[in-house]
Amino acid sequence: MGPTPDRREQILAISAELFAAKGIAATTVRDIGEGAGVFSGSLYHHFKSKNAIVTEILGDFMNDVHRRFARVAEHTRTPRETLRGLIRETLVTIDQHPHATAIYRNDRQYLRDNGLLEPVDSASRGVRDYWMTAIRAGIADGSLRDDIPAEIFYRSVRDSLWATMHWPIRRGYSTPEFADLLAKLFFEGFAAHRD
Repeated sequence: MGPTPDRREQILAISAELFAAKGIAATTVRDIGEGAGVFSGSLYHHFKSKNAIVTEILGDFMNDVHRRFARVAEHTRTPRETLRGLIRETLVTIDQHPHATAIYRNDRQYLRDNGLLEPVDSASRGVRDYWMTAIRAGIADGSLRDDIPAEIFYRSVRDSLWATMHWPIRRGYSTPEFADLLAKLFFEGFAAHRD
């Protein structure tokens, strides 16, 4: 009989929380075992190693991002509508995966040093394609300006969105409200419009 799914999910959740709070390198298998209420040696019945836990946490995270973005791309009709949806779903992802988001954003050196970064970066390149396809389509149809390179717009939006996980002001808005504010800022700028 194999490990129970509930116990496995509990170990993943505890591990993600510990990795986000302490960093992957500083989190021991013993810490995970204590947090999950199992002997550290018992973790090896569920996962081959601490890095296998990290891989699963980040793999699930990136798979969810892809599912969300694919749905947006499938159900929107215009590039701006797609970009609004990608903004919203990025914020939803941060809300639903705060620990995986923190691991991905804060522990890149550990991931690189342990051969775990390439699979995540490969998945991230796929996520980038959703953004770039919509941005280029918006430039082509004239709904987005063509005097700023698409890559600069993409990186500015992407990095701003991921940085919001640290913004205390975000707590004052629902995710849809916050997404609308950021979309307005990205599309219209902050300068006052004078006639």
